[in-house]
Formats: sequence, C-alpha cells, structure tokens
Amino acid sequence: MTALVVGFGNPDRGDDAAGPLVARLLVDRIAARVVERHGDALALLDEWREAEALVLIDAAAPMGEPGRIHEIDPCTDELPRQFAFGSTHAFGLAEAIALSHRLGSLPARTKVYAIEGENFAPGAALSPAVAAAVDRLAARGGALLPPAAEE
Repeated sequence: MTALVVGFGNPDRGDDAAGPLVARLLVDRIAARVVERHGDALALLDEWREAEALVLIDAAAPMGEPGRIHEIDPCTDELPRQFAFGSTHAFGLAEAIALSHRLGSLPARTKVYAIEGENFAPGAALSPAVAAAVDRLAARGGALLPPAAEE
C-alpha cells in the first residue's frame, strides 16, 4: 500500500502551522510517506496521484472551538461549507480536494483532519488549544490512515 500524509499550511501564520507540525511529529510514527506542504494547493493533485491512501491535515477557520479536530471523508461526505481552510491563497486545500474528486483523481481512501484555528496572523505563535490538538492528532499515529477496503 502506498500511503501519503500531507501536512498543509503556512508555518509563519500562527495556527495555520498545525498541518506541517502534525506531519513533523508523524514522520517516525507512521508507515506512510509524510510531507509538509504550503503555498500551491493545486500542485498537491500531482503529489497524491499515485497514493492508495491519503491523509490531509490542515487548519480550519475559527468556528467557536479552537483546537477541535474535524475528521472528514471527502470521498463520501461533502466538505462542509463552513470550513474555510486557513489558506492565504484563492485556491486552497478545499478547492484542490473538490477538483481532484471531480477529476476522479482523489484516492478512494482519503481522510481530512481539520484543526479549528484561532489566530492566523503573520508571525503569530501557535495558540495553546491548537498546539494541544496537534499533539493529540499526532499521537493517533497509524490510526489516522483510512482503513483498507474490505474484500
């Protein structure tokens, strides 16, 4: 099985660093290729093209509970409209997922973990609630991977 874990976000914008931070903690804890990415979400489509299982980790816009971890299966569930992933670009992770799904290139076994953020200001530190969520999510290790399809 080829599994890919992508921690997406801008490490210089407060809670938007959540995805890359989880990825750093997972590198030696999970049987998957683990990468940190920021910037061009559209380039991710090429990155996950060959993956059989995909985990995407990103920060989500504040919705009232900083540090809350939202787990989404974008293959079966529509990405909730209230999620405005913490992208500073017009084409962010949610748009890349939606496009990949429409093109049929999103791996059938995909999970999105969105950590609700609080502060996305340039140069801001990670908020305590998001830092705790980063640790909780990374502690799940291999359990983050979507299960294999039943035969």
